[in-house]
Amino acid sequence: MNRQRLKAIAKKEIIHVLRDPRSLGMGIAIPILLLILFGYGLSLNVDNVPLAVWDQDNTAASRNLIRDFTNSEAFQPAGVCHSKSETEQIIQSGQATAVLVIPNNFSEKIERQEPATVQLLVDGSDSNMARLSIMYAEGITKDAAQSSAISIITAYNPAMDTTWSIIPGLIAIIVNVIAAMLTSLCIAREWENGTMEQLISTPMRKAEFILGKLVPYYAIGVIDVVIAVLMALFLFQIPLNGSIIALAAVSGMFLLTTLSVGILISTAAKSQVLASQLSLIITFLPGFILSGFVYDIKAMPGVVQAITKLIPATYFVSLLRTIFLKGTWGLAPTKELLFLTLFTVVILTITMKKLKLNLDGR
Repeated sequence: MNRQRLKAIAKKEIIHVLRDPRSLGMGIAIPILLLILFGYGLSLNVDNVPLAVWDQDNTAASRNLIRDFTNSEAFQPAGVCHSKSETEQIIQSGQATAVLVIPNNFSEKIERQEPATVQLLVDGSDSNMARLSIMYAEGITKDAAQSSAISIITAYNPAMDTTWSIIPGLIAIIVNVIAAMLTSLCIAREWENGTMEQLISTPMRKAEFILGKLVPYYAIGVIDVVIAVLMALFLFQIPLNGSIIALAAVSGMFLLTTLSVGILISTAAKSQVLASQLSLIITFLPGFILSGFVYDIKAMPGVVQAITKLIPATYFVSLLRTIFLKGTWGLAPTKELLFLTLFTVVILTITMKKLKLNLDGR
């Protein structure tokens, strides 16, 4: 081995790395980003589960039990119910994830030292959160030494099948990554292949250019969504309790959102390699870790929870679980769909301003 040639080759590569600050930055930024995302975002604990209460007993014993629940880190107060219909409505709306129901003879049984049973209604659309909530509730009732049993009723996923909550979220993550990845390469490919100059020489407007790039990939995305939904229904036996029209509208809007993110990435990056790396970092990692697909958002720090509200996949995961498992539509899903619409408009507006149809690309 010639030491001088080895030194020359190493020096040449160092110069190339230093001349490409974007790749150098990616190499340093990715490990930092992964540590931050996994360190702060990844948590299998469940904290601050919204808990509503229906206290039919209204005695000192029942209030002590409620205090044991709300004083724990696992639960936080989310309202009071006065009827069975209110307990169903508060879970459907998403205002509460669990409802503690205390029967009217609770204190009497405690005084007679008889087994006293309370009931916990749990939203099973997120099976991991539901399982941990049940475990925490059982621990609280045992530690309280007031009730010897807790009856569990799981809504929207009675069998507590994790597949029911995973598949809708998985559809969101797949669409998020594939759609952004496809469009993130389309403009960068034009620059690398040298065909961008030919397009610039035509009397083409920005809107025509962007929409022309989006249409083919939107069609591919629609096919992907249809295949994913059919597999969820017939292969994995996931129930579709909501409207197929609502599912189509939500999926169509999210698809446009992720395609818009991809086209913005492609506008900013002239290299296909850089564009693919950026799309992976911007869509897959936050979508997988911070969207609520796997890890409970409420267990994350407040700052990270605020960041999750800026991730479109967060809303699509929630909307898909609502449509598939709950089958209801209220104020919360409407707000989530409006956010996706607003996000898409903002991204396309930024893309229009960022895109420069001239030879230097500036």
